[in-house]
Order: sequence, then structure tokens, then C-alpha cells
Amino acid sequence: MKGQTDMDILRSASGSRSSDLLELRDDELTTTWQDFRLSSMPDLLGALHLCHAVHALATSGLLDRLREGRHSAEDGLLDGTNHRIASNVLRYLALKGVLEEWQGTYRLTRRGTLLTSDIALARLGFYLEAYGPVVQRAGDLMTGEATYGTDVHRSNGPLSRHCGTIFARYYTPIVLEAMRDRGAKRILDLGCGGGQLLVDACLDDPEITGVGLDIAPAAVDVARELASRHGLEDRLEFVVADAFDPTTWPEVCSGAEVITGIGVLHEHFRDGTKAVVDILNAYADALTGESMLLIGEPEPFYDDRESDSEFFLMHVLTDQGFPVHRTAWFELFEETRLTCRRTLTWATAGPRMCFYDLVAQS
Repeated sequence: MKGQTDMDILRSASGSRSSDLLELRDDELTTTWQDFRLSSMPDLLGALHLCHAVHALATSGLLDRLREGRHSAEDGLLDGTNHRIASNVLRYLALKGVLEEWQGTYRLTRRGTLLTSDIALARLGFYLEAYGPVVQRAGDLMTGEATYGTDVHRSNGPLSRHCGTIFARYYTPIVLEAMRDRGAKRILDLGCGGGQLLVDACLDDPEITGVGLDIAPAAVDVARELASRHGLEDRLEFVVADAFDPTTWPEVCSGAEVITGIGVLHEHFRDGTKAVVDILNAYADALTGESMLLIGEPEPFYDDRESDSEFFLMHVLTDQGFPVHRTAWFELFEETRLTCRRTLTWATAGPRMCFYDLVAQS
């Protein structure tokens, strides 16, 4: 019988007959399992589950307690949770090196601290919360059984919230720098999302006022709440409107010295270059006097750095236009009634993004 010789050898080596251990061996099955391990699928599954576990740690409230230092169930670490499940998730995170367990207490490891930084959690939330509903239907979107925007939608509330965290750290300083150079004090932010840019600008300069405009009511609600939390209701307004059609903008949008649009135009490349040119010309007509249009656009190099490949996949599944390199933007600006005076970008930090300082041609 196949494998009989191997089993006989193992039985004779096992010692007591009453506790025989029969280890069966099949070369074909061994090769299959080795191939699975070499495929890196175990690592991918581990990364997938770790993402969800870290997200759960943050959303359950346990992360806030662990950030204070070492905690245990006895001092309230698991309050408000299903103790059996939560305690075993903590054990899992300890196995993954996110937490350190010692005599029933837990604390964040250095890796855990880095994985749960504000920026890291914002990037995680961007893909897991905002675009998770899209990725889960990838097969249906590929076959045409589902259509993005009709059957499948990204979650705009989390998108606004997590983008706001990234904007505050990496993009708002560029906008403020551009405004300071022009002496501008009033902003109209197109596709304002959760309002983080405008709130940060007002907190940085007490003379700044602004209006945020977004087509998603959920995003506008988040923005209004954020402004209220910082006591900025008298300096900021948020409205639901179409950022790509200035003729529909309410009167409160007029008089802006700077019109900003961060990451809002590249999606229209799905309709061809002319569609983007037409929108930019509409913006040119909306500019008055020395008003500046500051367009910020991602600049992926499709080299699998800075999460470029993940960013690319989101645009594939949502059937959006793909972000392009700055050279393509320069060529496009030449077809518009706008002049690009300068380009601003971070040299070494943050997601790749270029900001184009544009004015209407005289």
C-alpha cells in the first residue's frame, strides 16, 4: 500500500504502541503545500487580516487606551467590548508583533505605534473604508454585472475624513504658502470633502475666510461639523453643489481670491482631454481680477512606490480617468485660457502631488 513503508518506520520509532503517532507522507501533497507557501499567499492573507485587525483596534476604542500605555482587562482595557473576542484579537495582534503581551497586560510595540499613526490609519481607512465596498465587487465590475456609481459606490464620509488627515499634513502647507505669496485671504475650495483644508487655513491665519463646495452631502456634513468643533462657523461656509459647473455655484462662492481644487480633475480624463480643458476654461471665466486657481493633482509614476499600484487599482475599478505626469498637465494648460505661473510640490515627502498656480490669461 502506498506510504506503508514510511508508516512502519514511524511506528517503530514512536516508542509506546499505545500512543503511536502515524505521520503520513505523500510527495505530491508535500509539493502542493510547498508551492502554496512559495506563492506568498500566506503573507498576503496575513496582511489582509492584519489590516482588518488594526482597523478594528482603532475603531473599537482600544487603541486610544493602549496609546496611554500598558493596560489590562482588569483596568478597563476591554470595557465596552465582547471580552472573549476582543481579548483574542489582542492576542492575535501580539502574535503579529503589533502589541507586546506581558502577564495579561498589553502595550503597543514600536511597530504597532507606527502602524497606528494618524497618517498610517488614514491611508488604511482610505482603502479599507472608503474604497472597500468597491474592491469587494471587483469581479462584478470587471464582468459588467455591476456598474460603479449605480450598483457600487465608494463611501464618501470616510473618504472625506481620511483624505482630510492626509491633506492637513501634506497639502495644506503648500496651499498656505501659495496664498501667502499672493496676499490672498478668501478661499473657495472645490471638492472640499471633510473641510480639513479650510479649517486648517483658518487656524493658521485669523484673517482667512472661505467656502467649501462638494457634491456629496455626507462630506459637507462632516465639514460643517469640523468647522463647528473649531468655532469657525462665522468664517467658513459649506455648500452642496457641482464643482465642475461654475454657473450653478451659489452667490456665497463669489469673491474668492484663491480657488482650490485638489484631486478633483483627473477623474474627467475618462471623457477625454477636451473634457478637462472645458472645465478649466469654465474656471478661467470664474476668476476675477488677480484671483488664482490652485489645482493640486496626484502624480503617480506607476512604479509600485508610494502605494501607486493601489491608487491605480481604485481608478480602474471606479472607471475614473487616470492621473497623469506634470508634463501632460503643462501641455493641457496650453490649450486653455489659463497660464501656469509655477508648480509647487514636496521634494521628498508625502503622496506624490503637484500644485499648479494658474491665472486667467489677460
